[in-house]
Amino acid sequence: MQIRLDRTSRVPLYRQLADQLRRRIASGELPPGTRLPPERRLAAMLGVNRSTVVSAYRELAAEGLIAGHVGRGTVVVDPNRRPGAEAPARGVPWPQLFAPLASALYDPALEDASAAASRADVISLATGQPAPECYPISMIRQLLDEALHSQGARLLQYCPAEGYPPLREAIARWAQRSGIRCSPEQVLVVSGSQQGLYLIARALLEPGDLVAVEAPTYVGALQVFRALGARLLPIPIDEFGMRVSVLEQALEHRRPKLVYTLPTFQNPSGTTLVLERRRRLLELAARTGIPIVEDDPYRELWYEAPPPPPLAALDTDGTVVSLTTVSKVLFPGFRIGWVIAPWAVVRQLTLVKQLVDLDTNPLMQWAIWAILERGLLESHLEELRVTYRERRDLLANALRRELGDALRFALPTGGLYLWCELTGGLRARDLLPEAARRGVVFAPGESFFVDPAAGRSWMRLNFTYPNPTALVEAARRLSHALAAVREAREFVRRATTPIV
Repeated sequence: MQIRLDRTSRVPLYRQLADQLRRRIASGELPPGTRLPPERRLAAMLGVNRSTVVSAYRELAAEGLIAGHVGRGTVVVDPNRRPGAEAPARGVPWPQLFAPLASALYDPALEDASAAASRADVISLATGQPAPECYPISMIRQLLDEALHSQGARLLQYCPAEGYPPLREAIARWAQRSGIRCSPEQVLVVSGSQQGLYLIARALLEPGDLVAVEAPTYVGALQVFRALGARLLPIPIDEFGMRVSVLEQALEHRRPKLVYTLPTFQNPSGTTLVLERRRRLLELAARTGIPIVEDDPYRELWYEAPPPPPLAALDTDGTVVSLTTVSKVLFPGFRIGWVIAPWAVVRQLTLVKQLVDLDTNPLMQWAIWAILERGLLESHLEELRVTYRERRDLLANALRRELGDALRFALPTGGLYLWCELTGGLRARDLLPEAARRGVVFAPGESFFVDPAAGRSWMRLNFTYPNPTALVEAARRLSHALAAVREAREFVRRATTPIV
């Protein structure tokens, strides 16, 4: 729920908030039964006084749009069930017709971080984006000018659903650098890896199917699997990646339809599956006939040494479906990714893809083809590795200096994130409102677990998107927020301790 308040407007903030909520309720974005954030929490996220939220909620309640319920908080009211409501007006009751998808996508923790991040004064460590100032803008401008000049008419038409043929060939050659042996026919170009993940899940899963996932894992994968009605089997990780032995034990009693893993610089933990476990996982998949979906968007962002070969490179039995994207190393807005899989899988995914978007943007595909074919990506990656390693170390040192032993984390050897644990029994969910009030937000760890309780003390911090100055300031603000939470907790403890 993105809320943007204009502090320069003459319209009072409470009315801006009420208007935006009213529009979302009317459009069905907030259907009946939706629980709105508590007043204090929403005020902290938006950086406003609690009275602003109270006034907005009161206005909406007076209109019969929301209501407060003991034990449930403030919820959106069904317009056809309001006390004294007349017969429903003519028209389509849209919210009543929606499929039960929203509950799988709604994450209150991430919604809070997103709402706060929309403020101009907030430093966001919650994002998963690369550094905008590192985008090779001049390079892409020249390439797009060339493309439009030489073959613009052709590139602005449809192309095959499988992808622009020269790009599929270039991807197959690029994959060989990592040891993946595939033909262009085994490559499917998709509109970002999120679409690729959805196509894979849509093609392989039916409601009730079991999916083995790492704990923690990528929140977008959890949302996709849940939206399709899958059940989730969490497999714990340690500093060496997924604990494959635990998966093997689980397979004695339960049989998942597929295993989803981010084996290299995992999101959110930054861990990398060691070579021995990779081979053991592949042997297990081949023996049981359970496919592996390898999500590998961070492989090229290594800062000390290259990671082990991808699962797809070690696979000799056709068990791996590999997925990656250029979003983390070039431009997120390009929405170009690809799947490498056995031909039968690519064919099935293509059929599903044709139902979604027919094809992926040909002009952007041509640009990625040119970048790969002309060797432009490798030099860009070398620059990113230097920049991101510096930012990783800068944030890590600032956190150690500002927060000391209040925050534990291991330095990742690649990727975009620090995976941090709060000590002393503090919960990241309690820290987030105070941090937002002081102008910094992060991704709470509970969003990355099948069981949110397992991630209560964890938080994910992105070190690539903010500039160096912002990273240092973010650590300072986190320190102040943590001190405030600790002080408040100590005050409550003293106030509730009986005097003997």
